[in-house]
Amino acid sequence: MIEAEIAFLAPCERRPVFHDTPSDKDYLPLKQRIVPISAIHDERMTFALDRHGIEIVHRTGPLEYQPAGEGRVTYLRALEEIVAKTTGAVKVVALGNGVVRRSERSVRHRCDGTTVLGRFAHCDFSPSAAGSRFWVEHLLHSGEAQERLARRYAIYNVWRCLTDPPQDTPLAFCEPASVLPEDVVGCDQVITARDGSTIRFELSLYHYNPAQNWFYFPDLGRNDLLVFTGYDSDPARPQGVAHAAFTDPNCPESVPPRESIDERLIAFFD
Repeated sequence: MIEAEIAFLAPCERRPVFHDTPSDKDYLPLKQRIVPISAIHDERMTFALDRHGIEIVHRTGPLEYQPAGEGRVTYLRALEEIVAKTTGAVKVVALGNGVVRRSERSVRHRCDGTTVLGRFAHCDFSPSAAGSRFWVEHLLHSGEAQERLARRYAIYNVWRCLTDPPQDTPLAFCEPASVLPEDVVGCDQVITARDGSTIRFELSLYHYNPAQNWFYFPDLGRNDLLVFTGYDSDPARPQGVAHAAFTDPNCPESVPPRESIDERLIAFFD
């Protein structure tokens, strides 16, 4: 067990909103909290999506990340196959909106189009149509979208380190069963495309609650893929998993700054 700082949503006067680039229209009141975070070691391979909303998939073969071109397409197709095999989905489609992040200690922090670490408790999706159904309708043509939405579908994050362990800024996760309904607040995020158009969708933010159970997986390797649930249309399964980056106080200062890639994929089931 360690203690580390995570930001949580503070009491709000109105609906939170933030943009992919700093904007005077942002409203994201956060409050820092020191929370206990359990380190999961030997039992990490017992975690499963259907029980915990998170699973570690160890890739034995090479899985080379490429930021663009055919290499990126090949990478996304490989992730689709991994998620299909892991979940039993009949079809998996990558959203293609993955992000690379680097620790603030990196000399390349915020360079090359990378984004800042998500150091506040959040989930990239939400149970509302604006944070779940929206992505299916955005990704598929109308006829197929309606057909797929009539059956079970789930949205997953696939997160992996591009640097060797240990990580100076790992991801902490919150056990879904320890989150109360009143802890969760919908938040608008606005992304601006290169042509100036915007995409507006909903994600989930979290108020602090001392009953929440936070944990992390130390020393993940490059071939360890963290697959975790952003949304599942089956309410009997674990729903969106809250997560946040934090600074590990036990990590040596000499380690390379963490670099990671986070992709999102939608899995469809019969």
